[in-house]
Parts: sequence; structure tokens; C-alpha cells
Amino acid sequence: MLDIKHLTELSAALQVSTQNKDIDEILRLCAENDGFIYSLKPSSKDPEINQVIKEFILVHQSATQLIRDLHQEMQKQLFQSTKTRKGVSHYKGVKHAE
Repeated sequence: MLDIKHLTELSAALQVSTQNKDIDEILRLCAENDGFIYSLKPSSKDPEINQVIKEFILVHQSATQLIRDLHQEMQKQLFQSTKTRKGVSHYKGVKHAE
């Protein structure tokens, strides 16, 4: 049986964390509730439950998108720092400076 109260609380907490861009809290919530999130299934009898699940899915997608955007930005910064470090090491004036 689906725990609607838990799903509503999780959805609200995830939405607040997404609005605050609190990455650590988003990751913690998703890690702690991983089994519960994957156990969600639509109900053929109750459209109200389906609506709650749809709202959670939208909040979860926005949180996931925030994490993806952060990951891409970090990858870009890592690439730039690696590129800069390689460029500096090829400059002979720095290598032979006293």
C-alpha cells in the first residue's frame, strides 16, 4: 500500500530543497528514500493518488535537472582548470624560472 503522507512530505521537502538549490539535501533525500521512490506505481482505482504521484514526479524531475546542471558546470570547470594547468606547464618561461 502506498503511503500518501510520506510521499507528500517527501515531495514538499524535495521542492523546498530544489528551490533553495540545496544539493546536499536533495542527494540525502533521494538516497534515503530510493527504495520508496522506485516502488511508486500508478493506481488504477484512485485518480487522487495518481495526481499526487504526478506532482512528485515533476518535483523529482526538477531536482534531477538541477543536479545534472551542477554536474555539467563542474565538468566544465574541471576541463578549464586542466586545460589551463597543461597550458602553463608547456610555457618554458615558467618551467625554467628562478
